[in-house]
This record gives sequence, structure tokens and C-alpha cells, in this order.
Amino acid sequence: MKKLFPVLLAALALIASSLACSLGGEPGASNFRMTTDDTANTTTTVYSPTDAFFVFFDVNAIEPGTQFEARWYILDYEGEDPNTPFKTIDYAYEEGITKLYFQLTSDAEWPASRYRVEIYMSGVKVGEQQFSVE
Repeated sequence: MKKLFPVLLAALALIASSLACSLGGEPGASNFRMTTDDTANTTTTVYSPTDAFFVFFDVNAIEPGTQFEARWYILDYEGEDPNTPFKTIDYAYEEGITKLYFQLTSDAEWPASRYRVEIYMSGVKVGEQQFSVE
């Protein structure tokens, strides 16, 4: 029985740490991806000029009201500064959501170019994705 006790104790410690991670863990965002629509079923990095852009990501242990921001950049288009976002979208986190996305649409066609979207949480950059329009 004395030899079995340390094994049981180690197993209980592993179970407890697994439960702690699944019940909360560190606040953050991960698994950033560009998709073709708001279902997030199909990832992509290439869009057509008439497409809407979708960036999805997973969130964990976020406090309600936490501010998220998407900053959209066009990288190699004449007359546009690649370091200045052409569009910014804000969102205040709502409790219970585990996947977030930002969508960007345009009434005009998107110019063929490379693009980048940066995601910020409470003013700190937590992720980015690059994509193109062809």
C-alpha cells in the first residue's frame, strides 16, 4: 500500500491540474485563422476582390467587457501606408463566448494586394494574420 500511495497522489495531482486548466487558465487568445465565412469551416489566405474577410480566434478565461480590436492594413498598394490601418473594428467581450471573429466588407471591390489584420486585447497585440486578394 505504501508503494501505491505516491502513484495515486501523482495521478490525483495530474487530474487536478487538468481540471484547473479546463476551468479557466490564463486569459488569452489563440488559433488565429482567416476563413471564407462566419462559420469558420474553411480557412483561406487568398480572397477574391468581392469577398468579405473573416478572422477567427479562440479565447480563454476572458473577463466580460475586455476590449478587442482588429486593425486592418493593406501592405503593397500605391498611396496607402502599410503601417497605418485603413480600418479599425472594436468589440467588448461578452461572457460565455469561446470563439470570436471580425468581419470586414466593402461596397467596392478590394484591390489586388497583400493585407494584414492585427488583433489586440486590452491594447496589447495578441495575434495577426496575413492574406491576399487576387
